[in-house]
Amino acid sequence: MSAVETSPVGTGVLIVCVAFALAGFLTMDLTWVVLCAAMVTVFVYARSRFVWELSRSNLKVSHRLLDEMAFAGEPESVAIEVVNGDPATVHATLEAVLPEGSTLGSGRNRVVATIPPKSMTSFTFSFIPEKRGVHMLGAVKVERTDPFGLFTYTETVGDSRPLSVHTRRDAFDAARKTAGREHFEYAGMSRTPAVVLREFEFDGLREHVPGDRSRDVHWKSFAKTGRLMTKTYKKEGTLKTMIMVDCSRSMRLADGGMAKVDHAVDLTLQLSNVLLSSYHPAGVALYDELTVSNEIEPALGRHQFERIIRSLRNMPDAVRTEDKAAADISVAKPATATPKANGSEAADAFLQAVKAMKPARKKGSMGIEETVQHTIAHSRGQELLFIVVSDLLSSRDAVITCAKICRRTGNRLLVIQTYTDWYAAPRNPLDSAEGERLYGRIGEGVKDEAMLRSAGASFLRIGPADTTARIVRAVRRGVA
Repeated sequence: MSAVETSPVGTGVLIVCVAFALAGFLTMDLTWVVLCAAMVTVFVYARSRFVWELSRSNLKVSHRLLDEMAFAGEPESVAIEVVNGDPATVHATLEAVLPEGSTLGSGRNRVVATIPPKSMTSFTFSFIPEKRGVHMLGAVKVERTDPFGLFTYTETVGDSRPLSVHTRRDAFDAARKTAGREHFEYAGMSRTPAVVLREFEFDGLREHVPGDRSRDVHWKSFAKTGRLMTKTYKKEGTLKTMIMVDCSRSMRLADGGMAKVDHAVDLTLQLSNVLLSSYHPAGVALYDELTVSNEIEPALGRHQFERIIRSLRNMPDAVRTEDKAAADISVAKPATATPKANGSEAADAFLQAVKAMKPARKKGSMGIEETVQHTIAHSRGQELLFIVVSDLLSSRDAVITCAKICRRTGNRLLVIQTYTDWYAAPRNPLDSAEGERLYGRIGEGVKDEAMLRSAGASFLRIGPADTTARIVRAVRRGVA
């Protein structure tokens, strides 16, 4: 809030009063003094009345979104309603604060209004969010004036409202079309709906992991071998799937091209819809450099896709930067090695800060291992598929650990690597030095792929041109 200020009209009145007083003093004419006194009286009365009106101010503002779903790059309509509970008429200029990173579409977000006592006024406009994420729809800035226009008072009324903006609309259309054309079969898993109703059948034994139900422990094998083993069951026809999406800083950086996190959101949205349409329970988990930030358990309910959409809307925004030092983190070594991102002090400081924030975690642990173990423990022995969408820059060791857990427990892991160099716009000409750098980077990627495959995981390297249909077909053909 601000104090009562004198408007340009009020300033002009004060200047005229001074002129009248000076004229009366010079001409010794009482008429100028009377005029000056009258204008000062009006000025003081107007200010006193305006202060009294402000002390009894009772303005209420509400936002109403005219569209249920907001998409990046498309206008979102908003209706603003201002209720005047004051005993006096409000003369004000109303301005709705646009969310950061958005532009005004149609209509006006700034109007001049006169609101009688105990009444309401409203106005509508639209704004265009430029990117996916949570946008704060700001409060209304009210610049009030007194009836004479001598004073102004500016205040902010109402609270900011969060608005979750989806990815592009065509990504939703692609999710619907792809789910109608493609089906997800992994090692002969069927999409027949009747098969989903079959009961669980005993399939075998696996090593016990923390969280397994005690009634599933095979005590006879414990008596013979001294090792805890858990009975596994198979439900024919379905493959419960957890998609784990990396939303770390390296995924969010858009180095002149498409942000990897935006592509990951689109792929996850479409993959989950393909899985659900194929009658495979699907869930989503979001993780960063520190921990798992959001998790939706795999399920096959009618509202599961909506839950996944709400979870993906909370994915952090992409960071678009032209700063080479800020982008150098994308070429940093995994967190297990000493980070030297081409001598970038910004990247070193960031990785050191991340390392300092998680001293209690064991080497390579990022929280997704616990998510994998928790999901396996609550699966009643049913075979699971974990899909990791990541660039593997900060989570390589954690993903390898997950692959070993899946191999040890008889489950499956598919790693979809968003390869960094394919998303970044070329900064340097393709000379011998740049060619050697790219060759070294792809060599490191091949080593990571070999380590994951040796740990029992399937692997698929993708770029911004790869679609969900291509990924599904590659998995179905067993290429991954």
